[in-house]
Amino acid sequence: MNDLMSGLQVSVLGLLITFLALGVFILIMIVLQRLFPNKAEAAEAVEILPQGELLEVVEIEDESLTAEGEVVAAIAAAIAVARGRSRSSLGNSLQESKGSWWSVRKMEARLGKVEKR
Repeated sequence: MNDLMSGLQVSVLGLLITFLALGVFILIMIVLQRLFPNKAEAAEAVEILPQGELLEVVEIEDESLTAEGEVVAAIAAAIAVARGRSRSSLGNSLQESKGSWWSVRKMEARLGKVEKR
């Protein structure tokens, strides 16, 4: 058996082991999600009303409660905007023109001064 075949066998074996381990981790995560569901989903499952029964609608008369809710909404919106601004520059470098290194190498290639490795 030559070096190429043994290298391919090791590569294939490594890929198989890697994907097998990832599959095991995914199965473990699915099992844990089934055993420990989210609290919100569990609360929704408990709050199912019998057929024909309606929820009572309660109006908020206290202005301080609605004002607090507005403040909370404003803070949440400000945090979302701040997080969005920090990520917005991710693709800017891709939209810029090519740098000086690129231009110099291109000119050298045209003049035949590029060293071949």
